[in-house]
Parts: sequence; structure tokens; C-alpha cells
Amino acid sequence: MSRLQHFIPFDCLSESHLSEIRGQIEVLTLPPGRLLFKRGQRTDKAFFLIEGSMDLTDASFQVRGFDADDDENYLALDNYPEHTINAISADTCTLYSIDRNKLDLLMTWTQAAESMLDDGDDESERDWMDALLSSELFSSVPPAMIHSLFVKFEARDVQLGETIVTEGDDGDTFFVIKQGKAMVTRSKGAKQETLAALSAGRFFGEDALISDSPRNATITMTSDGVIMCLGKNDFQAILQDSVIRHISEDELDTMVLEADTACILVDVRLPMEFRHDRTPGARNLPLNELRRAVHDLEKDFFYVVCGDGRRSELGAYILSEAGLTAYVLDRGSSQDAADSSALAQQA
Repeated sequence: MSRLQHFIPFDCLSESHLSEIRGQIEVLTLPPGRLLFKRGQRTDKAFFLIEGSMDLTDASFQVRGFDADDDENYLALDNYPEHTINAISADTCTLYSIDRNKLDLLMTWTQAAESMLDDGDDESERDWMDALLSSELFSSVPPAMIHSLFVKFEARDVQLGETIVTEGDDGDTFFVIKQGKAMVTRSKGAKQETLAALSAGRFFGEDALISDSPRNATITMTSDGVIMCLGKNDFQAILQDSVIRHISEDELDTMVLEADTACILVDVRLPMEFRHDRTPGARNLPLNELRRAVHDLEKDFFYVVCGDGRRSELGAYILSEAGLTAYVLDRGSSQDAADSSALAQQA
């Protein structure tokens, strides 16, 4: 997809954002004589001509040949939500297709981040913002809040060997690594187990803030660096409240009946708790296993997390972070919950 950055608006994106966009693009191949779209048709896709040529017919039935090598081929074809022309492949064509809403949201994020940068800022200032905005988590944050989010972060210089968070401590800060590297460890008996290595752009510390539980791991710097810090109140007001969506039982009933995709109820409590107080139709994915299991879940479904309040919120956050559509169920009476669960099971 090397040609992607030859088109507006991709030409102004950083490499991290281009990587994110590449994952959203569908490659289409059209044989000669195939209609791509017609005049008056509304579409949620934008199409970019990569190879071949198209015949473009306007309202006066004037036909214009348009080749992929044309000097004017730097925008999406007929770049309007409602098309003004007919587009038919003149020979075998290759096109990139991308959802307009996703593209618009990404460009909003990018320009919001760009507005935060001064001429004297170094590349690392751009990199940590790009890495954060490229995460699936930010697809749920309203673009209008991006500026408010970034201005709340405070930079902190850190040194090799410095402990940023300690397992078992209370959490009051969300962190993003701007420069440097860190290591994640957890106690396993008398030993320390290494779980992961973190580099610039990686974030951590959110679990303890959402669940009001102690830190579940220790993070230690393995180099000198800079970390960006966001306080608990700002994290909850700007990021957590944007990402974690709640749904009532009545809203769940309506969603299950009207949705085009299946609803999966997820209970994040421990297996023993789940067996003792089982929610009919729910799948038990304990919170300590959810991050490993989330990659095997179907992205086209939507997920409703039920069970314990704080743990359900953290479960919904983890699912959203992985790019899934997730809600927290606000439970009423046990009978209502059972009725909602039965509906979800039938979906």
C-alpha cells in the first residue's frame, strides 16, 4: 500500500497513523465494465483509484476517462457522500476502499493533536501523541475532548531503574511512555515474573484507576526517559467516562431485538462466584483472563458486561481497548436481568 500516502489526506499523516489506516482499508479489484457507484447514490465508503482507469459520466451524459496515473488523481473518486457521477471501470481496476466515518474521525484526531504542537517540539512529542491516538481505545473518545485530554498530561523525567508503579500500591495516575523503555513484572511466590517490555507510546496504570483496586504489577524503567502523567480525576472525567458506556436492561432488550449483530453477555467474576450466582446466558470470562481471551472474540458482535460493578467497568474498558463494542449492564431486579439474559441468548 505504498501509494496510500500519495493521496490527500493521507499525505500529511505520520507513519503510525498510516499503519492504522492500512488496517482499515479494503482492496477492491474490478473487471472491465463494472459499476462502482452511480449518480445520486449515497455511500459510507471513500474509493481511491490505484491501478487502471474509470469512465466517469456526469449528469449531462458526458463521459470522461480517468486514469490512475492522472495528475488529478490525488483525492477519493467523486469525493462526496452523495455521488454526482457514474463510475464504471474501463479496464481491470484496483481501488482502496475505506469507511468515511473512520477516516473523518482519524483526521479529526490527527489535526487535534497537531494543534497541540509548537514549531520547536521534537519528534518524540509527536510520536507519543500519535501512538496514543492510534490505539483502538481512542475510537470511543469524542474528538472535541482530545485537546482537553492532552493539555492535562504532565511530563516527568525518569531514570534507569526507577520504579514507576509498585504492585499492591493504590493507583492515582495513568501513564504514557514518551521516551524510554520499561519492564512489567509481577510477584510469583518469592520471585518476580517478567510479563512484558514497554516502549515509547505504550500506556499503563488504567486498571487500578477504573477498578479502584491495588496496582496489579510493577513497572520499572529499563532506560532513562520521560513519561506523561494524567491524574485519576482527569482520567475518569475525560477518558474513562468516554470509553465506558452503560446500558439499562430496557435498552438492552431493545438493542437485542433491533440489532443486526449478536449480543454476548460476559460475566467477569471468578468462576466460583459465577457458579454461585450465574446470570443465565452469560459467558464467564474472569477479569484476570480477559486480556488474553479478548483477541479470540468476534469483533462483529457487541458485548454487555454483567456482574460486579467495578469489575464490569474494567471488563468493558478492556474490551473497548481491543476495538470491541462493549457496554456495562446496569442491573435491576434479578427477574428483569434474567429476562434480558434470555433475550441476549436468543440473538
